[in-house]
Amino acid sequence: MTKHRPSPSKAGRRPQQFEKLLEAMGIGDSADNLDHFDRYATTRNLEEIERHYSRQLAVVSPPDRKLVKQYCAAITKVLSLSNKIGPEFFTGEIEKAGWARRNPHADDMTLLMLAEEHGDKRDEVVAVLTERRRDVEHWLKVGSDTYHKRVVTKLAVEPFVRLLIERGTISSSKPLPRSQLVQLVEALFDWLGVEQRLRLTSVTIATTARRLANAKP
Repeated sequence: MTKHRPSPSKAGRRPQQFEKLLEAMGIGDSADNLDHFDRYATTRNLEEIERHYSRQLAVVSPPDRKLVKQYCAAITKVLSLSNKIGPEFFTGEIEKAGWARRNPHADDMTLLMLAEEHGDKRDEVVAVLTERRRDVEHWLKVGSDTYHKRVVTKLAVEPFVRLLIERGTISSSKPLPRSQLVQLVEALFDWLGVEQRLRLTSVTIATTARRLANAKP
C-alpha cells in the first residue's frame, strides 16, 4: 500500500504553510490571552482534520492501475472457466466436497443430506465474482481521482467549512465572498499537501459552504 508522506522539502514548508493558513483565518500570534486560546483551539481543530484526512488518504491509496486491470482479467478468466465447467458441478460435487472436508468422518448419505439441506442452489462464488468484476470495471472507468476527491471533500473541505461556521466566519446570513473563501480553502490545501488535480473548483467550494451554512443544526 502506498503511503502518502510529504517529501523532506515539502515537510520543511509545512510550518510556514500552517502559519499562512492561520493568517488567512485571521489568527495571529498575539500575546493576548484570548487570542492565544483561540489559536490553540483552532490549531487543535486543524490538526484533527489533518489527522483524519491523512489516515483515510493512506487507506484509499490505489494500487497500480495495470495491476488492477490484470486482476479484473483474472476474474473474467475464472468466470469463463466456471461457465465451461458448469454450475451443476460446483453446486453438486464441489458443494459435497466442502461438506466432506469439514466432516471427514461422515458417510456419503450424510454428506448428501447436508448438501441438500444447507447447500446453495446457485454458485455463490460466481455471483460474488461477477459483482466484484463489475465494481472493478466501474472503478477503472470512473478513475481513482473521483474517490480521492470525495475524500478531499468529506474529510478536508467540509470539516474545515464547519470550523469556519463555528468561528462565525461563514453563516447563512453572512456569506463569505467566493474569492476569500477559495483563498482560505487553498491555504488548507497547501498545508495538507493536496495535489492540484484533486483540488475542488471554486464553484464546488462555494456550493459546499452554502449547503453547510444553510443546513439545520
